[in-house]
Amino acid sequence: MNKKILWIVSFALLFILWIKAGPFKSPSEDASSDDRVTELNEDSGEATPDEKSYFKSHPVKTKSPDFSAITDIKERKKAFFEFLTPFVNEKNTLILKDRERLTALLNSNKKLSTKNKKWVSTLRQNHKLEKLDNYTKDDLIALLNRLDIIPASLVLAQAANESAWGTSRFATKGNNFFGQWCFRKGCGLVPESRNEDADHEVRKFNDARESVFAYIDNLNTNGAYKKLRAARAQLRKDKEVITGLALVHGLEHYSQRGQAYVDEIEGLINYNKLWRFNRTQSKPEQK
Repeated sequence: MNKKILWIVSFALLFILWIKAGPFKSPSEDASSDDRVTELNEDSGEATPDEKSYFKSHPVKTKSPDFSAITDIKERKKAFFEFLTPFVNEKNTLILKDRERLTALLNSNKKLSTKNKKWVSTLRQNHKLEKLDNYTKDDLIALLNRLDIIPASLVLAQAANESAWGTSRFATKGNNFFGQWCFRKGCGLVPESRNEDADHEVRKFNDARESVFAYIDNLNTNGAYKKLRAARAQLRKDKEVITGLALVHGLEHYSQRGQAYVDEIEGLINYNKLWRFNRTQSKPEQK
């Protein structure tokens, strides 16, 4: 009897150890999780030549406020929104200008001129699409789906979350309001919590506007946000207003927290009524 009890206890211990070793997680699941982590805040790279030229010819004259010095929460939020919103509107205005030109080319039955083909090729390259010798309407539509606005409500909510309302080290030292990563040594600030075997840094920008532009470029080009862009394209097709609340569900891969992160961004939009900043919208965002 004692031997039987000992055998049962031994088997139970082995079973517990087996459970803790995680036999139910397959290698493929581990790989997908790792891939997701590298995509979370990975931005789309350096500014494009066109953006660099634009930044040089349109210098930012407003310095980032010292948000931590604003002790009144309402005043800090007000200052935060007033500081970043113009940059969001600026980027979206540039996008809509290009989108209008591209739409005109799509609606035209004429063959693309050499000038327009070069322009389309540059835009496709900037938006991580392949340059081709000739472009079909489907090729132009693929570009159009990436060439679109990100509502201010979504931008401001993520900026507030990622930068602790402009008070984080990455925002104050690197003008990075969205936690974008880079992977070249010295390209940014090293996170204090970074694993020893990791090589990413949190990218440094010359000013907050560059951070906003890079963040919008990231959502418009990164494969992790296909769902967001598909939702936006459907809204365009249905002639509906593009809202932050409609796009927020495409951000599952922005953070390791997944749906909890999405819920938090959605809560920030609702609590602060951030749809009121969507200048490019034809009507207020609905809940």
